[in-house]
Amino acid sequence: MSNSGGSNDLLTQARSALLDAFDALEQHRDSVIVIGAQAVYIRAKGALVAVAEATKDSDLAVDPRTLDDEPLLQMAMERGGFHRDATKNQPGAWLNSTGIPVDLMVPESLAGDGGKSTRGARIPPHDKHATRRARGLEATVVDNEWITVAALDPADRRSYEVRVAGSAALLVAKTHKIHERAAGVPHRLVDKDAHDIYRLLVATQTEVLAEGIDRLLLDELATETTMEAVGFLREDFAAGPTALGSMMAGRAEEGVGVPETVALQTSILASDLLRSLGW
Repeated sequence: MSNSGGSNDLLTQARSALLDAFDALEQHRDSVIVIGAQAVYIRAKGALVAVAEATKDSDLAVDPRTLDDEPLLQMAMERGGFHRDATKNQPGAWLNSTGIPVDLMVPESLAGDGGKSTRGARIPPHDKHATRRARGLEATVVDNEWITVAALDPADRRSYEVRVAGSAALLVAKTHKIHERAAGVPHRLVDKDAHDIYRLLVATQTEVLAEGIDRLLLDELATETTMEAVGFLREDFAAGPTALGSMMAGRAEEGVGVPETVALQTSILASDLLRSLGW
């Protein structure tokens, strides 16, 4: 385990925490996928956008279909120096020894009984508080590949081959997150989530994204949530620069870019993707 070598850079610390989690979950590595902002930055590396890469946490999807019973997730995380985040009071929220968050999440379709009102995934024998269920992550356990992920701190020499969600899967997950928060908890909307979608749209050829989404639409596990995501993309992004997601993406560049231009570009790129999909 390593800290960030005294650096104040949040992304460096978050990457360190991500590697701490892979240290802790070594025996479950085949069943764990990097998602969220860190996966976006890996997939969209070098994207020409004004907002610098920055995140204070790490998100991991857990695929219970291949997950071993031992070691128990909660025990593995605790032995790896993690503890539950008491301030969040929600399942799956962990902090490493330096207080950097790592969230463990399970696609809702694989999260067992409990209903949508139950946040904790039911994947016995693992504790119901060890992971959190989330709709829209189904695509991430279908669309991912092994990639070398290394520490960003020069003093931390760790480097692991891990599963990282694909760009199409990340697009599906992010659109779900934004749409569901807008509908249920609008105060929790974060402009950077929409900018992550813009970053993916800029960095990935439209045809490549369309091909990835088409493959997800053909997968039994991912079909439903991917279809929903395409609808959310149309409503929240492709509908125009004043659509919720497009405006959020633009606002994320206030002070560093041109928000109006980014909102328009986001809408155009989303529309281009929908046309490639034939929607």
